[in-house]
Amino acid sequence: MRILLGTLIISLFLFGSNFAQSKGTSIVIHDNTSQANGGENATSNLRSEIESTLQSEKPCVETMDDQDIRDVLESEREKNLLEGGDPQQVLTDIGNLMGASYVLSVSAMPGVGGSTFYNVFVMDPKTGKTIARQTGTEAKQIADSVVRQLGSHLADNCKPHWAGTINYVYSNSESKQTEDKGAAHASTRNTKRTNSQTMNMQSSISATILPPKSGVEASASKAIARVWMRTKSVFEKKSNTSGEMLCRLPGINPFWKGYSESFSETVTQIGAGADTLPVYISLDNDGYYKIVVTTPGGTILGKVETSRKATNCKDENPPPTNDAQSSPEQKISASSFDVEGKTDAKNRDLLSGSKTLPDGHTKINWNLRLVKPRGK
Repeated sequence: MRILLGTLIISLFLFGSNFAQSKGTSIVIHDNTSQANGGENATSNLRSEIESTLQSEKPCVETMDDQDIRDVLESEREKNLLEGGDPQQVLTDIGNLMGASYVLSVSAMPGVGGSTFYNVFVMDPKTGKTIARQTGTEAKQIADSVVRQLGSHLADNCKPHWAGTINYVYSNSESKQTEDKGAAHASTRNTKRTNSQTMNMQSSISATILPPKSGVEASASKAIARVWMRTKSVFEKKSNTSGEMLCRLPGINPFWKGYSESFSETVTQIGAGADTLPVYISLDNDGYYKIVVTTPGGTILGKVETSRKATNCKDENPPPTNDAQSSPEQKISASSFDVEGKTDAKNRDLLSGSKTLPDGHTKINWNLRLVKPRGK
């Protein structure tokens, strides 16, 4: 496994393809509950029921949720999709962003006697029309009703292909502090110096599997993904010195005076990149599998910021001296990583697991489901 970034966050959503003249369906489930009414937590049970019912009754339908949306948002402007604005336009934008066939909106509010009242509707982002709606307090009944209403809108046939997510996360922070007497000078005494260094490194990659192009069949072993990569590292050095300095001013005898000096340097590097790349999934007859994700190259931009402040014999509080300089652009090479595992003999259609790498800072989680017609 070859990884050039400290952290990779990969999100995979495999969309359906043509099979027997039928196209797979994808639904993104979006919570629209206000924070005052509990936010996403208020509808977690209902959303789980809807996903479970869809998997049972319509296994060719793929589902995505708000976390999947957040994983592929590339800018603060896109993050506004999850906040405010015209409700119908928000759902249309979400559907287009995720390439989903339909958007299912779920909201909750306090009901009678401590119950929770739910409101669910499903919209076609291409036409803006509502094709299913249900309200009530029982999550299971609402889920069953919504899936029945969707009926013929959802695919029953599809070419077998994988759907799900992979998370590869690296995060590392380190700090170090030392104390000494500082540099020796004849004009200073009783000097104490504290030096500190801190390092924070994080990066992420999110990959969204694109729907197959017209006339191209989906594959259970290869998919094409739009992959975004982001990375950020911050290195900081600080030095604080205090003691006494010998002052020689005109017209008076030399004297010792307390002084302080501080210096800091912060190096920040931010990188990003995006590309359309393949994802490979292989599964043998014994249940052993391997998932290979290709990651994009990118560009790193950086800056170096310094700040210095020191008292002197005349001025107790002189203004600090600050400076900021851009550093040369750097390139991130394209790379790849893989995960391996073995399926449960009772359920070869589920690839899931997690592991922490020996470095102790990297953890991989994956959960893929084989999307296929019922009975296949």
